[in-house]
Formats: sequence, structure tokens, C-alpha cells
Amino acid sequence: MFDPVALDNLALRSRIVLSPFIENQAQKNGTVSAQMMDYYVAMAREGVGLVIIESAYVAQQGRANANQLGLNSERHLEGVQKLVKAIQSEGATVGLRLAHAGARASEQIIGEQPIGPSIINFGKDFDVSREFDEGDAEEIVLYFVHAAERAEEAGVDVIEINGGQQYLLDQCLSTRYNNRYDDYGGSVEQRMHLSVRIIKSIKSRISPKIPISYLFSIHDKLEDGFTEDDLKGMIKVLVAAKTDLLHPVSIHVLNKFFENDETLLEWVAKFTRKPLIAEGNIKSPQILKEAIALNKAQLYALDKVLYSRTNWYSFLQKKIVPAA
Repeated sequence: MFDPVALDNLALRSRIVLSPFIENQAQKNGTVSAQMMDYYVAMAREGVGLVIIESAYVAQQGRANANQLGLNSERHLEGVQKLVKAIQSEGATVGLRLAHAGARASEQIIGEQPIGPSIINFGKDFDVSREFDEGDAEEIVLYFVHAAERAEEAGVDVIEINGGQQYLLDQCLSTRYNNRYDDYGGSVEQRMHLSVRIIKSIKSRISPKIPISYLFSIHDKLEDGFTEDDLKGMIKVLVAAKTDLLHPVSIHVLNKFFENDETLLEWVAKFTRKPLIAEGNIKSPQILKEAIALNKAQLYALDKVLYSRTNWYSFLQKKIVPAA
């Protein structure tokens, strides 16, 4: 758990991943702030193997928060580059998450009507979206590609696509928010079409040495009829697109799925041998031990526990290593 590990082109000093907990600390123009620098560097000093930097918006239309990190402009590059180097100087590998908020955006922040897979209203803090068309989809793919190219220029080791958090790609996957029946709606493969286009396009434009991770969650889709076959179809298209890492997020890493005595990690592992990042309220050494005992993930993501307790990582080592 705390020894160096190599996953294809990715070399890590441990299997512990920092998943971003404190977000939206950027400056109003989307550039890296001093608070962000202090936070991520402090977390890197804990000894984690991979630090994932919070979701950066790939386009102004995909900006979820006024203080969200941006990577849609060259003006964002210098700050991200300095942040990446500062984290790496502490011995950690760096991932950067790219996102488009889709319908979870407001006209006040983005300056236009939000777009989504269908007409969606997420509530009073957001504006009703319009349905994206093929021209919009082509632009969205390019937004992700250009942001990924900037991430590569900034020196990141991993690029993660945000397919969760009810952002655009998650909205596409959800039948609650996606009621279209074209290339972007209907079957689970079609609902994943935009994600697949993005991954393939990024793969064709950046170094093959930079792995692509895909973050996703299915909890909120279960009550809408999401099945194990849907999960299988989803994983199948992600693997076919040559996604390098899969990052399934549960409310709790040990929650069971599909009226079965198996966790999301176990289900995903049935459908692929790709490396998995386990995440889901891993807040104690005991929970981490139980997640490790499943023997399905290669990496384990923690968030607020690393921030809330001084030297928590060292504490974790003391609790886990003697039992290994």
C-alpha cells in the first residue's frame, strides 16, 4: 500500500490518492490562487502517491462556480504549471480533472444559456438548459482536447475526465436528464457517446505516455433503472476507447449493488482488467483495510480525512503496515 507501484507509464510512490475535497478556491478569472497552492502542496507532503487537482472547466460555458479552476485559456496555464511542479517537487505524481458543468451552470456565471443533453433545470441556483446539437458536441470535444493539451504542457502525469458529479457527461449517462433518442441518447452506449468521443480525441492529440482516467458514479441512477448490464455496457465502451484508469465513486466504498452482495469495485472488476481507483468515504484505517481485502483496486482515493487530521497519512501507515 505504501510502497512504490508502477501502472504502465504511471509511477507512484504509494497506492494512496488524494481526491480533491476542498474545491473552488481559484481566483475569479479561474487562475490558481495562493490558497490552492498551499492546500495541494501540503497534501503532497503527507506522502500520497497521486494528487488529483480539482475539476478545471474546459470552456466558459462549462463553468460551474465563480471560483472554479479554469483551463480553457492560455492565461490559466502558467498557474497550473507552477502548481503541478510544486506538487511534483514534494514527490507526488499529479493528476488533473477536466470537466464541463453542462446544465449545472448559471447564465450569471457563464454568460449564456447552459447546455445539456436535454432541457434540464437543476433548481434555483441554475438556469434551464437547452439541448446541445451536433455542432455543440463538436465544440465540446474540442474544448476537452484543448484543455488536455494545456494540461500536458503544464506537465501533469494523469488526465482525468469528470464523468460524475452530475456534470455534463454524467447528465448524458442519466436517463433522468437525458431523454433524447439520437447518437447521444437511448442505449447506454449512445448515452456514453460524447464521453467516448472526448477520450478518443484526447488520445489522438496528447502523448501516449499520459494515462487517461475516467471518473463516474452510478448511485443516483439506480432508482431510474440502471442495471448491471448498463454498467457492463458502459465499461465496455470506455475500455474500447482505450481509457487507462477507471475511477468508480460510491457513497461508501463497501456499499453493495444490484441486490447482490458485491461492491461497485467488484462489479466493475468483472468487466475489465484496467486499473481501478477505489473511492467512497474511506475515512478510517479499518474501512481502507476492508477495501484492500476486496483485492479489486490498484489505487485508493481519500479526501477530507487527509485534510482534517494532521499527519493522517503517517497515522494510516502505522495502522495498516503492521497488519500487512
